[in-house]
Amino acid sequence: MYKYNLIFSGLCEAFLKLSFGLIFFNYGYGKLKSLLTNNSDSLINMVSTIPIFGTFPYLFSWALALGEIFILIGLVYGLFNFLPFSNIATKVAGLISLIISLVIVYQHIFVWGDNIFLYGPFDILNIEEGKKSIWGQFLFIPLSTYIIFNSRTNYSLINDTK
Repeated sequence: MYKYNLIFSGLCEAFLKLSFGLIFFNYGYGKLKSLLTNNSDSLINMVSTIPIFGTFPYLFSWALALGEIFILIGLVYGLFNFLPFSNIATKVAGLISLIISLVIVYQHIFVWGDNIFLYGPFDILNIEEGKKSIWGQFLFIPLSTYIIFNSRTNYSLINDTK
């Protein structure tokens, strides 16, 4: 039973990381494509409204696009625990996704006036009329912290006798 728990745990973790990385890759690919075709005015304008990143919006637009693409690459590389620095690649990808997720949530809530939920018992977390809910983007924060701080299982220690 112990062996099957490790196998299913590893498969679930791989599915979670690949799905999470694919979401970031999808958005990063669109941003990179717009930067390469010089259709990136809306992206650069959006980055220029972020307090720290607004000083160099063109540079940080490229960093955002390449960072979102690296998340998938780092998470896929990290799945192969026999490769050198696979654990570090996973943690760096998780850290980049955490930074991007925090900036996304900040941008939506404090700049654009969106909020987390459509409705609920806590009025401070509910959206106003005409705004949008960002609960999906908000969930990226705990997923990122899980990827950063999750302890890895050594699958080579699986014992067939248990």
